[in-house]
Amino acid sequence: MKKMEALTGDVYNIDVFQVLLNYEISRSRRYPCPQTLIQIEITPNGFNADTISTAPLIFSAALNTHLRSADIPARNGNLFTILLPNSDKHGAQAVCERLLSVFKNKFEDTNGHSVTFSLHIGVTTHPGGQTITSTGLLEKAEEGLMQSKRKGPNTFVFIA
Repeated sequence: MKKMEALTGDVYNIDVFQVLLNYEISRSRRYPCPQTLIQIEITPNGFNADTISTAPLIFSAALNTHLRSADIPARNGNLFTILLPNSDKHGAQAVCERLLSVFKNKFEDTNGHSVTFSLHIGVTTHPGGQTITSTGLLEKAEEGLMQSKRKGPNTFVFIA
């Protein structure tokens, strides 16, 4: 299957993501390797309503240029979930810092209207092995996202 067939705005839809997440988790149980899960909630800021409505697609395109081909991004509205296979805490931190740096910039839609993004990021990692579960990763990433919302925009919170 070509990657583009299951994509929505250059990222997977949440149903396809769940299948891929379960596959990576089962692989990580059998052959222990670290897994990182990141949840990003975006708030687009712009003066044009059309630009705001297309902002998730603009974000998706920019996001994909700053992820590895092995990474698995998904979108559900303004919530993006990214699985980073074979990535530990150091890799997670590097990705979060890079994304915060990239999305400090202004982006333009096809009509030249500017949009900026405020990000809240929750992130967790697991070393792999028998104790890893998709539910556990999702819950910890969601907890980090909630704490990031309390801290303020353009922050990330790592939950071990």
